[in-house]
Amino acid sequence: MSSTIGLIGLGTMGKALARNIASKGFKVSVWNRTPETTTEYILKYGNEFLTAAENFEAFVEGLQLPRKIVLMLPDGAPTEEILRKLLPALDDGDCVMDGANALFRLTELHQKQLLEKGVHFLGTGVSGGEEGALHGPSLMPGGSHEAWQSFEPILMAIAAEDFNGKACAAYMGGGGAGHYVKMVHNGIEYAEMQALAEAYDLLRSIYQLKNEEIAQIFTQWKEGPLESFLIDMAVEVLKKQEEGKSLLELIVDKAGQKGTGTWTSQEALALGVPTPSLTGAVFARSLSAEKDTRTRLAPLLKTPKTVASLTLTDFTAHLEKALTLARLSHFTQGFALLQAAETEHHYGFPFVEIARVWQGGCIIRCALLKDIHAHYTPLLYDAAFAQELILENLQNLRTIVATASSQAIPLFALSGSLTHLDAYRRAELPANFIQGLRDRFGAHGFERKDKEGTFHSDWK
Repeated sequence: MSSTIGLIGLGTMGKALARNIASKGFKVSVWNRTPETTTEYILKYGNEFLTAAENFEAFVEGLQLPRKIVLMLPDGAPTEEILRKLLPALDDGDCVMDGANALFRLTELHQKQLLEKGVHFLGTGVSGGEEGALHGPSLMPGGSHEAWQSFEPILMAIAAEDFNGKACAAYMGGGGAGHYVKMVHNGIEYAEMQALAEAYDLLRSIYQLKNEEIAQIFTQWKEGPLESFLIDMAVEVLKKQEEGKSLLELIVDKAGQKGTGTWTSQEALALGVPTPSLTGAVFARSLSAEKDTRTRLAPLLKTPKTVASLTLTDFTAHLEKALTLARLSHFTQGFALLQAAETEHHYGFPFVEIARVWQGGCIIRCALLKDIHAHYTPLLYDAAFAQELILENLQNLRTIVATASSQAIPLFALSGSLTHLDAYRRAELPANFIQGLRDRFGAHGFERKDKEGTFHSDWK
């Protein structure tokens, strides 16, 4: 019997996703560039719904028409290689879905290349890591509407559930919309992780708390407005022991990155969208990689000895509220970028649906998304619930940032959130001074408050 769907790429995500699809009653045929990987995988997990073909040609021919093929390959050369190999074997009406992280511009290029042969292409953001791929990810498909209709029954079946039990999958729009939404998701993820890391650093540096003690504080936060997948993971990481020691004490302080956060920042700069926390989190990872330089400069650029000015109870209360408000800022920055991208690219983003599909399966799922989904506005700060959060928590965030500054503790995400909020609270910014300087040295011109038009002053 021919397979309902084919999957190429048995890395961590591909292996898990294939098992998820098969578990929902769809017959899946898998193929991998390394035959040994396929053989080992089928020996371990193969059944009547999860099979493998003898070779690539048999894999393609063994799929139901019109074919549905999922690619779960590293971005770049591996994906390009398989698409070149696959395209001659496909027929008019077949559909291909790229479920790996991919730059949205490449997704649009692939869509155009395949459509020339009548093949429909769907670029789908898949979030949730290995566990999500296996048990239910958040799915953000975009591109050909024909491809979405073809894959929709499968994607809806394998997705996680939102707060109301609906599938966390929805069509994100045309072109590279799906991978664009996933890119912004990852940018928010960077900021969320950085903010939690900064909270950990503050508690460790100022109050000399042990990881188990910090875990107890994070556990208390899980029951309140900070409820989220990432804080659950943070507690596990803080508690993890290896070789009789806390795992965190064994890990070198150099954070890796695969590029999606950088893509988000590049897009924000290109579209003129302020994303200080999201971009700051990228810079934090880049600076962490300069371990040798930091080690050399640390004894030269002496830092003041940290002294707690607040009781631990008071400080943690401030910190919880600061993180709550920072989270609102992170999502506001992300959705602002999506709004600008819609103006630029006309994808047809379903903004309210984006807030819904992020409620389950994905890395940034959190309680705040319930309010965002229910009260979405183009700038989240406009929403009544957001204004309430700002009034309740702004001074707490300011206290945390001021404390960190006095103790020479760097904050990329939390300080970026405060700056973002404070800038929107100012009806007037010192940009008039910048315009005056630009006009003085470059005759760039400026607008006036009392007249319409653009003006240039006589500086002679």
